[in-house]
Amino acid sequence: MVKYRSVFFVFIGVWFCFNPANVIAQNSSSDITTPKSTLFHLVGQGTMRWLWFDIYQAKLSTPSGTYEHQQWPLSLELIYARYITREDLLQTTEDEWKRQSIKYQQEWLTQLDEIWPNIAPADKLLLEVDRNGSSHFFYNNQHVGSLTDKEFAFAFTAIWLSDNTLKPDLRNQLIGFKS
Repeated sequence: MVKYRSVFFVFIGVWFCFNPANVIAQNSSSDITTPKSTLFHLVGQGTMRWLWFDIYQAKLSTPSGTYEHQQWPLSLELIYARYITREDLLQTTEDEWKRQSIKYQQEWLTQLDEIWPNIAPADKLLLEVDRNGSSHFFYNNQHVGSLTDKEFAFAFTAIWLSDNTLKPDLRNQLIGFKS
């Protein structure tokens, strides 16, 4: 049951969208009040499912419309289909980092606890990673907080985009892989 809960909430909780276009890097950091994802091109999209339940729709975008491993900027947008608590988002994130043996800092979870909301159906969570590797989070198009540690951007995006992701089919859809 714990394994299924982890799978369920990992992709639910790890929400965000990475949409830090060149604009974020070009503008001052104080100008991060609205998402810049309209300046990006869709790389790929897919739906996170657990059993027969849709959890969220995910969209990956970059300035060029192509994905290059651990290259910024990029955006990951999650549009949720279910209610999810902030606590479940945090636990799922940590569980997935552990499952993938990704080094993480407890401070990241503390910071995320301060900025992540509870999620309701149709809520949109977006992560924009700017060209400097800073991560900016938006909830329903409102900036809710940022983490500037580059290592966080690598660790967080790996939840969806690493070769060891829990949902490789979703990863392939996100990165535009054609089989």
